[in-house]
Amino acid sequence: MKRYLYFGEATVVTTGEACMFSVDRFLGMTPASAATTTIHFNSRNGAATDDDIVVTHTGHTTKAFMTEIVKFMQANQKNPFLVIADKTNPSAVTNMIASVAVTTA
Repeated sequence: MKRYLYFGEATVVTTGEACMFSVDRFLGMTPASAATTTIHFNSRNGAATDDDIVVTHTGHTTKAFMTEIVKFMQANQKNPFLVIADKTNPSAVTNMIASVAVTTA
C-alpha cells in the first residue's frame, strides 16, 4: 500500500496551494531558520530540483517539530493518507504548524 502526505496552505480555497507527496519521495528535512523547517521531496515532474514545503512552527524548535513529524509517520503505518498540514482540518498531525508554503519544481 502506497502512503501519501498532504500539505495545504491556510488559504488553499483561494490560492489552490496544496499538494500531496508519496512517502517514498520524502528526502528529509532541514532547518531554514529558528522557526521554519524545509521538507524536501523528489520532484513530482522529474525536474532536477526538489519540491519543497516550508513549514513555520513559531514557538517550537526545529528538533521538536521534526520529532513530531517522524513520530506521526511511524505511528500511522496503516493509514494511506496522512494529513500533515491543513488549517481547515483540526485533525492534522500537530498544532505546532503555524503556516505552510508549497514550492514545487
